[in-house]
Amino acid sequence: MEFLLMLVAMFALMYFLMIRPQQKRMREHQEMQAQLAPGERVLLTSGMFGTIAHAGERQLIVELAPGVEVTVLKGNVARRVVADDEEFEFTDDESIAEEDMDATIADDEAKALAEIEEAYFSDSQPADQQPTDVDDLPSDEAPRAGDAK
Repeated sequence: MEFLLMLVAMFALMYFLMIRPQQKRMREHQEMQAQLAPGERVLLTSGMFGTIAHAGERQLIVELAPGVEVTVLKGNVARRVVADDEEFEFTDDESIAEEDMDATIADDEAKALAEIEEAYFSDSQPADQQPTDVDDLPSDEAPRAGDAK
């Protein structure tokens, strides 16, 4: 009899310390997901931050960056984001971003063009990388159609 009483007490203890709190957390999480609305910042289970653009019954369209939207299930929302969670300031000011992007693209294009010109006009390429003309090779060294490189 004592053993049966001990077994019931252990089950009751497990229920109140493990199962019940987990059920409470799950219920709160489901309520939070049901209350999600457009414009809210959320953290997805993948670790990405986003802003809800549209909300449906089971799915959300989340904007990860300006112009980048993904469709996710509501279950993939880990939690709402509070101001303390975000390390970087999120702004929708595209005019500043476009000016920075244009300057970056122009710099990258100039660097790429300079590298191409340097590679094309320099004679410092190793001999194995310099193009060879098949006509300049002796007839016994000319590549054949079936030869592997």
